[in-house]
Amino acid sequence: MLAPRNKDERALFDPQVQALPADALAALRAERLSALLTRARAATASRYRGLGDALDGLPILTAAHLADEVDAHPPFGRMQLAAAPFIRAALAAGALPRPTPIAWTRADLDAEARLGARALRRSGLGARGRSSDTLDGGLVAPGTLAVSDALDALDALALPVGTVTNDAALQRVVEVWQIVRPEVLIVDAPSFAYLMRATGYDRPRAFAALLTPAHAIELAEPPQLDLYRIFSVPQICSFVAGECAAHDGYHLAEDAVAAEIVSDDAAPVPDGARGRLLLTTLTRSLALLRFDTGLWAELDRTPCSCGETHARLRFA
Repeated sequence: MLAPRNKDERALFDPQVQALPADALAALRAERLSALLTRARAATASRYRGLGDALDGLPILTAAHLADEVDAHPPFGRMQLAAAPFIRAALAAGALPRPTPIAWTRADLDAEARLGARALRRSGLGARGRSSDTLDGGLVAPGTLAVSDALDALDALALPVGTVTNDAALQRVVEVWQIVRPEVLIVDAPSFAYLMRATGYDRPRAFAALLTPAHAIELAEPPQLDLYRIFSVPQICSFVAGECAAHDGYHLAEDAVAAEIVSDDAAPVPDGARGRLLLTTLTRSLALLRFDTGLWAELDRTPCSCGETHARLRFA
């Protein structure tokens, strides 16, 4: 079930989840991690044999390891635990050694839609709001299909137009933008870089930029008031974390993703200290434990002025 629509709250799409007290949020993470470990122990993937009751000690998983697993056990590898049929597949974007197919079940896509609606709601986009996106579709993830699902969950208008990185592309879409007048443009990094310089169109109220680990520089840049960056790791979640109106870090979707910050030797580092960012899926059918994003970050669990209680990521 999708989260109930919340047409009045500007900052939060699902306050009951996003503003959970710290102890309740910790209990939810622990419950979902325990269920994940139980599912992983039943898998045939060799790296999960002998898995205990905690992530500690489990080898770090890299994008190359995932690619090797998929190559050895096509089409999606043995870390894909779902018995239910897959209804969408794509090639994961980002810093990968080679194109790696990943897949989603119906339950996976419903969860992604909830998280995407949450991320886009932070930009002020709500029910009956108008948006347009410049993302790729087809075999590339994250893409326009994931955003369209999120906008449908939000009851907001979706208008995919494809990438806009030159004057000819802008001229192609500007007439329809003049008619629809999107409040928020949902952009990929190259389109955002061009549109920030361009002058031949009416600027939206806000941009929402989907950035993958391949965009380490853009993730770590200082915040902008009209830009809401969304951190996407397609193998883990299309909407791992996102900026809120406070523009003080990226709120992690802690009900769906667990984050660890570790040193070069894989030892845990305390909150607020810089280290390598590892992510673990908590609810997705593709069970990836301790996936190395290749990024350096820190976790901040102090209260945020927007009211959300989920931890924030800051990239270095």
